[in-house]
Amino acid sequence: MSAAACFPDVDDFPGPVIAAVTFDARGGHCLRQALLRAAHTSQPVIALHILHETARTAGLYRCNDRGEVLRPNADVARRLLGDFSAEIVAGIPEAGSVALRQLIVEGTPQRRIPEVARLTGADLVIIGGDTVRPLLARLLGRNTASAVQRRAPCPVVVIDRDGNTTSAQGFQEGRLHRPLPSAMQAH
Repeated sequence: MSAAACFPDVDDFPGPVIAAVTFDARGGHCLRQALLRAAHTSQPVIALHILHETARTAGLYRCNDRGEVLRPNADVARRLLGDFSAEIVAGIPEAGSVALRQLIVEGTPQRRIPEVARLTGADLVIIGGDTVRPLLARLLGRNTASAVQRRAPCPVVVIDRDGNTTSAQGFQEGRLHRPLPSAMQAH
């Protein structure tokens, strides 16, 4: 039996929404947006955290290892993601119906987020970022959100620090099974 015969309407089985999660307000906005959309469209959500220490995040995992200095960063990140996700889910009544998977992946966000999107067949990636960056940073390719937009196999929505959609490259509401709730409308 062919795959087409088994799944006559692929749209009945939507891919996941990936929320690229950092453990800050912007990461919370991304996960909230993903959960609201998923509750409305019956899609699963992947809360994805990329384990990648930079000068900005140096020591994040060590500061949260609860005194277990030999505990691997991936274990600390897994616990942080679980706690962070639970806190966000608790604030969204509709989130109880959403299948939420948490995933920790090591590497650079610019490469690993599009890779996970491709491997999971994601319908949408929601990532925090700034669309207005200094010219030098843009020229040097240091804008993670822009790099993910260029490489992702699906639409990417960029959320700013206030929770607003700043960029929705490739995102078309018409592709959705149902229209988004008003809080999710792209600007």
